[in-house]
Amino acid sequence: MKFQVYLLSITVLALNQATAAVTTDEDIMAQRGNGIVTQGEFTARVDKIPEDIRFSTLRNGNRLRDVINSLLLRAQLAADAREAGFQNKKVIQERMRLAAEAELGEAWLQYYVASQPPADYEALARESYQLNQDKMLSSPQIDVSHILISTDERSDVEAQEIADKVKQELNADPSAFDTLVVKYSEDPSAATNHGKFKAVKKGDMVKSFEDAAFALAEGEISQPVKTSYGYHIIRLDAHIAPKKREFSEVKEQLIAVERKRHEERIQQDYINSLTSQDTLLTQEALEEMVRRQFGDEVVDGPAGDEPDK
Repeated sequence: MKFQVYLLSITVLALNQATAAVTTDEDIMAQRGNGIVTQGEFTARVDKIPEDIRFSTLRNGNRLRDVINSLLLRAQLAADAREAGFQNKKVIQERMRLAAEAELGEAWLQYYVASQPPADYEALARESYQLNQDKMLSSPQIDVSHILISTDERSDVEAQEIADKVKQELNADPSAFDTLVVKYSEDPSAATNHGKFKAVKKGDMVKSFEDAAFALAEGEISQPVKTSYGYHIIRLDAHIAPKKREFSEVKEQLIAVERKRHEERIQQDYINSLTSQDTLLTQEALEEMVRRQFGDEVVDGPAGDEPDK
């Protein structure tokens, strides 16, 4: 699949003397100051992005920019460190080795899990569906109608005054709600849906709207409710009780859950098999560690001291 990537604020620089340090079979992708990111390094970084969001991440200009900026900053810091000879310090070499071990171990664990035989995820999903019938209910839903007095082209005060006026008319004649939708509502969708929203569940609407709507009794009309769109007057038309969802409705969701559980079991079993092996840590090695970290006197104690019994 072809797509164009726009690097936004990333400046493409000409090659300079710093390129001599780069392996000849790798192309430079981005450069800033002494910091260079090669195509191979970028590929290695991308490999750490979960596969299911990798493509969307690369297509998102802001996220792509953040990834490249992070790599460039790391490369600039490392270049300055090498120029100062900082990498030659023994403890820094050990830290670099630890970082390499961590990367290798993490990549291997991911590979190990992915290479194991898959389970029958659909069968597991069906079993979970049968055992958890009480959790296979749809979310509570409501049918609502509303009148919107918009704040797009008027002040908040003006919109609230109109909304209060409409509410007074409804107090006098609640049955006029549908007529007043046509007369007052400035929701662009009102021309087609007449202000009615069917089977609304939590998360479908802005929070202040849905909080007010779900708190109403059937047939009740709210006071004006403020949202970023303006003022809404809401009528609750019906409560829709949760109902059992068919397996086909939740199949993909349950399969994803079972796949994740299976992979987590494989990972944990493998880790347990490693951590359950005997640990060899001698008293001599422990004392040498203490000596290196805290000095000889911590191990040996002041002259003349007797060791603890």
